[in-house]
Amino acid sequence: MRQPEHPQNLKILLVEDHEQDRAAFHLAFKTYPAEYAITECLLAAEAASMVERDPIAFDVIVIDHHLTHSCGLDLCKELLAATVALPLVILTASGFEKVAVEALRNGVNDYILKDPYNAYLEILPFVLSKVVANHRERQTGEDTTVHLRENQDRLLHIVEGITIPTFVIDNNHIVTHWNQACANITGLTADEVVGTRQQWRAFYASERPVMADLIVEMVIEDMIERHYGAKYQRSKIIEGAFEAEDFFPHFGKAGKWLYFTAAPLRDSCGRISGAIETLQDISERRKAELALKESERLYRDLSITDGLTGLYNSRHFFGRLREEIERCNRYASSLSLILLDVDNFKRFNDTYGHIDGDRVLAGLADVIRDEIRGVDSAYRYGGEEFTVIFPETEPKEARIVAERIRRAFEKTVFSPTPGLSVSTTISIGGGSYHAGEDQTTFVKRVDEAMYEAKRHGKNGVLFVE
Repeated sequence: MRQPEHPQNLKILLVEDHEQDRAAFHLAFKTYPAEYAITECLLAAEAASMVERDPIAFDVIVIDHHLTHSCGLDLCKELLAATVALPLVILTASGFEKVAVEALRNGVNDYILKDPYNAYLEILPFVLSKVVANHRERQTGEDTTVHLRENQDRLLHIVEGITIPTFVIDNNHIVTHWNQACANITGLTADEVVGTRQQWRAFYASERPVMADLIVEMVIEDMIERHYGAKYQRSKIIEGAFEAEDFFPHFGKAGKWLYFTAAPLRDSCGRISGAIETLQDISERRKAELALKESERLYRDLSITDGLTGLYNSRHFFGRLREEIERCNRYASSLSLILLDVDNFKRFNDTYGHIDGDRVLAGLADVIRDEIRGVDSAYRYGGEEFTVIFPETEPKEARIVAERIRRAFEKTVFSPTPGLSVSTTISIGGGSYHAGEDQTTFVKRVDEAMYEAKRHGKNGVLFVE
């Protein structure tokens, strides 16, 4: 998920019956740079009732998994079944990663692991802000699409009254509208350009088409690419519209970065009768992006990386797998997946302790990294389970890599106590994606293959069709 550019104002419903955890939750927001309100609720039934009475009173619902009198995951399922239109985030303690995985499978938006050292409090506001931002962005996108379609026929009548720099040309490329905001940003008045074909003067030193001109000409897309290169893209809102960002050096003293969109205007018969172009000064945003680049990278790494192994975490796994499945269905390409589980890991932990158990997990992560290709991606799925996604890979090729991982890990030696050398093994299940199959079914097939490999004596690889 993309980090929001600005902190979100948050109204949070916290379902948590542990007093110390509630206090810690409040403490995490003490330095949060936006407005927030936290409503506490101790009981699942009370929370469900509050949301039913006033569903717009909150921006996000945060639910602790281990409630005294009920299960937080059950409350999530109840709210999802009631089609509550609010994002859900589940809190669970370290060691209960499988609960988090199940929550994501059931439609919960995100999860946060409560580690023993309360390090999770540092990222808690960021994760909630990001969840709410994405939720609002989806709603805004849907609302904007409807709004633009309903008002397209009336657009010419309100151009002069809007504050966004806007101009309109007809199908002969003659400027018909050039509002005051457009005059302010370009330095050209309406009297200078309305009735002419000189709209280019505002943007370029010599004559060339602006994006609205290309829309009127109904040019093929490579013509737009010729003029704007990689700076443009098709609009996700209006059919036939384009948007772009570019730097205009003669705007003001130091030039300006502009974000601009151009969309066709159509008559009652659906024929293009002109085009409308809007401008936004994004110079400050571009400067801020440079300053935020490093912090965004750190936030992203924190959000998608497992702290113990350095591999991606299960949250990132589900997002990446969804993308690969979409690509697989779109291009009819191959996609393989394996799941790995350390054999007899509980016995190892009970014998040598959790610190050495963690060394085993980190060692397995190193083996996986060494054996997979650059295009493959590895994840800590939960506990002692790991998974690897193999894009555009047939199962036969993925099985070769899986065997390589199994053999390499079997040869890895650990020393839980001085003078003692111990090795352990893994069981691996794998399979290839079937066209049209949903993500949950695919993962379940591979998961069952892994457990079948364990039933066959462990330290093996089993692929299913």
